[in-house]
Amino acid sequence: MKKAVGFAVIAIASLPLFANNTASTLPNTDVFLVKLKGNTIISAENISNRIGYDNQPNFVDGGLLYTAGFQQGELWQTDVMLYDFKTKQTKNLTNTDVSEYSPTKVPNEDGFSVILEGHDASQELWQYGFSKPVTAKLLRKEVGKIGYHAWGQNYDLITFVLGKPHALYFGNTQKQTGKPVANDIGRTLAFNKTRNVYSFSQYKNDQQWITLFDSQNESLKPVLQLPESVDYYAWQGDDALIYGKGSAIYHWRLDSSDKPSKWLDLSAHCAHKITRLKYQSSTNMLAFVCDRT
Repeated sequence: MKKAVGFAVIAIASLPLFANNTASTLPNTDVFLVKLKGNTIISAENISNRIGYDNQPNFVDGGLLYTAGFQQGELWQTDVMLYDFKTKQTKNLTNTDVSEYSPTKVPNEDGFSVILEGHDASQELWQYGFSKPVTAKLLRKEVGKIGYHAWGQNYDLITFVLGKPHALYFGNTQKQTGKPVANDIGRTLAFNKTRNVYSFSQYKNDQQWITLFDSQNESLKPVLQLPESVDYYAWQGDDALIYGKGSAIYHWRLDSSDKPSKWLDLSAHCAHKITRLKYQSSTNMLAFVCDRT
């Protein structure tokens, strides 16, 4: 039987091996949407607003994708939700008996990609359509399990491949290519379209550094050391990086000699810990995850 949806309004921080988790280990997280005017907070709304796991926000035109966890007996699984900015309604886009997470808009397609965890414990990259009926399709396989991914241009992408150590792969889904380019990586993968450069976090001496990967010359460039216990970051436009620490968000301009500075204080909305976050330049909106675990 399919899970019941427990949102107030409806129309892990850990690595994603969801099927092995029980309800008692379910992280307690919420997705917030912040509207900004310049650097001033106009509003901050808890759009998931329920007990349980809601995480991994990603902007699309007119809405926000995120991952929601649901209890299935003693175990739990995840589906992909879409929050519509105009209607303020939430829709379950996948509603399947397997887990999907890390939802991301596929460039130049009317669809989104996910990491699908099958009943055989596989973790592969799949694509779904925003409109039904659209047949889901497998986009690529990797050597091992995929944890996260970020699209570049022309169906290029980087993927987080689980292992000892975890590895960053660069490839292309249409050409079905892929090769490792870095090891000891963290959970945040991103792409800066203007600069045509990927970014990821990489461990060096037990500290994470945001590192740039230029796929044209295959160069790696560490640019910013993240504070201890901070795992997530996001691009703010083309030339700035942001991350959450406690209930505040810090900002750092790329290539600046200055230290990161506090940008937003969100303690009135999240008195706990800000983890994942995304920024959309065209709307000046911020999505972030508040972890109350």
